[in-house]
Amino acid sequence: MALLLVLPLGACAESPPITMDRSAGAGLAPSSTAVDSERLYVRFSPPGEPITLQGGQRTTRLLIDADADAQTGMRYESTGQALGVDLEIQISPAQADGSPGVGAAAWAWGSDHRKIRLSHSEIGFIFTPSYAARDFEARIDRALSPEVQRRLGSTVRTLGSTQRVRVRVAQMDRDGRELWASGVMEASAPPAGVRAPSGVIPSRAPGSVRVVSHNVLHASPGKDPGEFVRMYRALEPHVILVQEWDGYSGEMLAAWFNERVPIDGTWSAVAHQSERAGVAVVSRLPVREALTEPIEAPGGNWPVRFVGAVVESDAGPMLVGSMHLKCCGSAGSPEDERRVHETRAINAFVQRAMDERGIGMCVLGGDLNLVGSRPPLDVLRAGLDADGSDLETAGAVVVGDTWRHTWTDDRSLFTPGRLDWMVYSGSSQRETSAFVLETRGLSRGALSRTGLRQNDSRASDHLPVVADFVPRR
Repeated sequence: MALLLVLPLGACAESPPITMDRSAGAGLAPSSTAVDSERLYVRFSPPGEPITLQGGQRTTRLLIDADADAQTGMRYESTGQALGVDLEIQISPAQADGSPGVGAAAWAWGSDHRKIRLSHSEIGFIFTPSYAARDFEARIDRALSPEVQRRLGSTVRTLGSTQRVRVRVAQMDRDGRELWASGVMEASAPPAGVRAPSGVIPSRAPGSVRVVSHNVLHASPGKDPGEFVRMYRALEPHVILVQEWDGYSGEMLAAWFNERVPIDGTWSAVAHQSERAGVAVVSRLPVREALTEPIEAPGGNWPVRFVGAVVESDAGPMLVGSMHLKCCGSAGSPEDERRVHETRAINAFVQRAMDERGIGMCVLGGDLNLVGSRPPLDVLRAGLDADGSDLETAGAVVVGDTWRHTWTDDRSLFTPGRLDWMVYSGSSQRETSAFVLETRGLSRGALSRTGLRQNDSRASDHLPVVADFVPRR
């Protein structure tokens, strides 16, 4: 019988975490795995055209032999290589008829062949990128909560109770046949531990402009303002680009901020002409001009959810804009095509506005719903900088973490992903700091100093994306 070793919760993990997020530079070679004291990491590269993993056309299976022992867990053998699968994760999990579903699911097996269903949040499963690609990276927590440990019982090998681990990644057709497999990847595992949250909110550089982009989930600040008030006070932004603040005019938004977030200066707001669009620019920098003309794009019967403003900074006028692109779909879907049309229309609008006003600085942000392909982001950025180059993307990393996800919902079938982005004119501005505010990653001291509470950022399913900019001299 394989015994479950209870992890030393609260113990300090000495080894630094592995950085895997592709946008920060991969930490592993293609088709490889590694383990540190906190997590298992896997990198895999299916051949062929870029694919979307969640909601894709095939099921991707991560088969994990947590103790490198083919005699424990579920016996799995292919091409002469045997695994004892203790944990299986399926992305676009196979349905009863074999067709791929949406999201991700996981199962654990005991030596008594008992199969236990787990959610992605219970094992801390996350992968990147959320859009179609050829190369993916994933990670899984080694520590399990006491409640999950009790459910698994004593016959399940976990990642916390092992010295070696084997992983195989495979993609299946609806008949259960392998279309591709990585082969078996193996890694040694150091003693498991849990690192106490250690994140802090980066200080804003002198003379910089702090911009926040935040999808606030169906105008939640109007119903339960407390968490949002604490976050915005702690961040002290100059400009906030909001999405899903439905039903509010610019005057109503300005009144909300002036009453509840009285940072130096007076807040003003520019909202979309349709209050149902939910996008707005809120600023304590002077607003020189509101850019609220409707933007139309093919493929839809409603205006593009974008609104802009020209604000006055110490370095001169800056065009800022908030957007919320069409949700859902996968690569090549009608929803994905709609996102491309929307960003093409936004790009043309912003280009014209900057040229007509002679503005060289811009910051655009919002919920791009980047779950299909990457082109919507690249079309948005294309040629918009003052020197004719593409806008740069803010390199926001989650505080207290090494990854860049901006959306998370423990109850959803979908895993956390990077749906929210901020882009800026790099020829005229320099990014001095960029981060994603996840209050559960802040240290006790950081929470105390800022007046934040551990779960404040979970007031919305989107996390605030923050970036500071100074002019290039």
